[in-house]
Amino acid sequence: MLLTISIAVVLGFVLIFAMKRVPPPMSAEQRAAEGVNGAGAPLDALTIERFEWVCSRLLQALGLDVERSTTIGRRQLEMLAVNPAPIVGGQFVVHGELIAVGDVVEAVQVLALLDAVKGEGASKGVLITNGFFSDEAGKAASGGPIELINGRRLMDLLQRYGLAASLAPEAHS
Repeated sequence: MLLTISIAVVLGFVLIFAMKRVPPPMSAEQRAAEGVNGAGAPLDALTIERFEWVCSRLLQALGLDVERSTTIGRRQLEMLAVNPAPIVGGQFVVHGELIAVGDVVEAVQVLALLDAVKGEGASKGVLITNGFFSDEAGKAASGGPIELINGRRLMDLLQRYGLAASLAPEAHS
């Protein structure tokens, strides 16, 4: 009996360690982009400080006033922005996730943003990443006041508003 339990425990630990070495399944976004991270090299090389600066400039270009910005470690940021326009305006909670190539933003980050939106009494939440979202993250955001911006869409927005050049290291001031 003791031998059976010991073997089961050891086998359990072996399986846990083996699962950690298996990469997570690719999301539909990643498959559509053929496994490339969000927008490629310009966004992959960002530091959290540069990512915060780029996100802040993009929000300003979109007509939002950034009231507060905080970095959390080396991979996350939180911003509070306001659209001052009457009727359509309101408060926005913006989270940024700077992820490594091949990683995805999971549903837990979307749920955390939903909680922050409710806690702040904001109109909307925006989750920006340099990479992709897992399929579960997309499902968690559907139906809620959340907008997901992956690396490809981020790069498109930066180009549309003339901010793509700000990704170059010497462009930051």
